[in-house]
Amino acid sequence: MTRLHTLNAIRTHQRPQPRLKPRGLPPALASHAVWAAGNPAEAALFGRDLLGTHRVHIAGRDAGAFSASFHGTLVRDVTLGYLDYATAVRVEVHELADDQLVIVPASGTSRLTNLGVTVHATPVSAAVPVPGTPMTLECDADAAHVVVRIERAALELHLSRLLGRTLDRPLEFAPAFDLSAPSSSRWNFAVQMLHAELYDRDTLLHHGVGLGQLEEFLMSSLLYCQRSNYSDVLTTARRPERHAVRVARDFIDRNLARSLTVGEIAAASGVSVRTLQNQFSDDLDQTLTGYLRNRRLDRARADLADTPPNSGITVTDIATRWGFTHLGRFAVVYRARFGESPSETLRS
Repeated sequence: MTRLHTLNAIRTHQRPQPRLKPRGLPPALASHAVWAAGNPAEAALFGRDLLGTHRVHIAGRDAGAFSASFHGTLVRDVTLGYLDYATAVRVEVHELADDQLVIVPASGTSRLTNLGVTVHATPVSAAVPVPGTPMTLECDADAAHVVVRIERAALELHLSRLLGRTLDRPLEFAPAFDLSAPSSSRWNFAVQMLHAELYDRDTLLHHGVGLGQLEEFLMSSLLYCQRSNYSDVLTTARRPERHAVRVARDFIDRNLARSLTVGEIAAASGVSVRTLQNQFSDDLDQTLTGYLRNRRLDRARADLADTPPNSGITVTDIATRWGFTHLGRFAVVYRARFGESPSETLRS
C-alpha cells in the first residue's frame, strides 16, 4: 500500500464538492480533494490545518460566487497543495502554522503581507512567509494558488545536515521568491519532478521508494535557490572534510544495520580513535558517536514513515533493525531529534 495519502483535514460530514473544472488544478491533485466550502466561515475552519487560525472576507461584490476548495497530497514532510477561493478575498491569518509555505498564484496576482513586507505574487514570483507569524493574503478573483508546505522541523533538520552543525537561530527566508531567475531552475525542476512522480501511478514513489530522496532534493533546492539568513553560510566554502572523516562516514553509512564500535570505525579510517574523534568535532561540529546515532535515527524515521498501515511492523522491529535495543531510550532521543514519538511517525 502506498504511503501517499491526502491530508486528513475534512471537518464536515459531507464529501468535498469542488467545482467541476477547477482552475489550473495540477493533474496530480485532481483526485485529492481535501475540503470544499460554500462560505468564508467554512473555508476558514477547514483551512486551519494549512494556514493556522484565520478569517476569510469576500473582497468582491459577488458573494454568491464564493466556492473555496483545497486539494493536497502529503508525501512525508512535504505537501503539494492547491487552494482556490473562486472569487476575490482577503485572508487574515492571526498566526501561520509552524510549517514553511511557498505560495504561488496559478494565475493572476495576489498580495501577501508578512511582517510588514508586501509581496506581489504571480505565477513567476512566489511568496515565502515566516512560519508562526501573522499574514494577510489578498487574492484577485482569478488567483488560485499552488502551495508547497514543508514541515519546519524537517527543513531545519535538513539544513543542519547540509551545514554539518546544529542551527544557532531559526531559519527565515526572504519573503519574495523570483521563480524566473536562472538560479531558481533547481526549485522549479524539483516541484515539477514531485508533480510528475505523484501523477504517474507506476512511479517508485507510489510504492514508498525514494520518498526521502525526493523531499531532500526539494528542500535543498529551496535552501540553495531562495535567499535566507543561512544563505551566506551555505554558499561559503567550508574547509574540506579530511580524508579520514570521509572514509569514516562512508564506512558508517555502509554498515549502519550492524553493530559498530568506535575502534572499528577508526581502524577502517586508518587513524587512531582519538584522532578521528577530534577530526569529526573539527570538521562536522559533532561527535563521532553522535553522527552514528543520528544517521541511525534518520534511517529509523525513514522506515517508520514509509511503513504501510496494517503491515504488522512495530516500532520495536524498526528500532532493533537500526541498533536501538533499549526502546525507552530510543523514544527519548527520537523525540529530541524529530519532535514526535516513533509511534506518531509510524501512525502518520
